[in-house]
Amino acid sequence: MRALQERLHGQGFTYVSVTGLYDDRTRRGAARLQSDRGITGDPEGVYGPATRAAFG
Repeated sequence: MRALQERLHGQGFTYVSVTGLYDDRTRRGAARLQSDRGITGDPEGVYGPATRAAFG
């Protein structure tokens, strides 16, 4: 989880804190990433297979 948070923060989602927990800020960052990149296939805010594949 920390790696995801670090990557989101590094991509400009500066409100995401590196806590190691899938908290509201991490979910919001994942949802915004999905929206920004047109990622479908995972529920909004869920870092599932489609989001992982698109995020690299």
